[in-house]
Amino acid sequence: MAGETLLVVDDDPFMRELLLESLTEAGYAVIAARDGRQALDRLNRDEFQIALVDLSLPDMDGMEVVDSLLDGVPNAQIIIMTGYPSIASAIEALRRGAQDYLIKPFKVPEVHAAVDRAVKNQRMEQEVRALRRRVRDLEQEVHQLREGGAQTPSQPAARPVPLRGAYGAPAAYRPPPEQAGGEGEGDGS
Repeated sequence: MAGETLLVVDDDPFMRELLLESLTEAGYAVIAARDGRQALDRLNRDEFQIALVDLSLPDMDGMEVVDSLLDGVPNAQIIIMTGYPSIASAIEALRRGAQDYLIKPFKVPEVHAAVDRAVKNQRMEQEVRALRRRVRDLEQEVHQLREGGAQTPSQPAARPVPLRGAYGAPAAYRPPPEQAGGEGEGDGS
């Protein structure tokens, strides 16, 4: 699942280096920032898909960094890291858009698993956006066909065929009379 670019924001040089090394070995491009200001600077210069953000930074609150990152890259997946976990901070992080919440000290495989989940989630979100665009395009095409706007001179005008259960179909389907009554219904036999 490599190929994505990750932003790692942590003021602990050992943690930054550990994550930089292990995630690079896993095939990710990794950008490191030592504090919130540097993370915001990287936001303006670099593209990334996933950010791992420490909640306790020396110059600003990690949640402020998360808010700024999501303002700049709304589709980014955010993974929170903290050595001071609390239920309140976990709930707040998830409400603000974090994908995952890792408690320090953690094992490298836990980070890799969280990054893999974030990559999968991002890919699914991209696929959903692409499918929504495709549905919107098809709906416009159907509308044009119904209005007669998409006809070419070589094609005769065709009457649109209503599709049962599709958009614009009658609200309720009524079966033909031969199916509606059935034999023996209502006559007591």
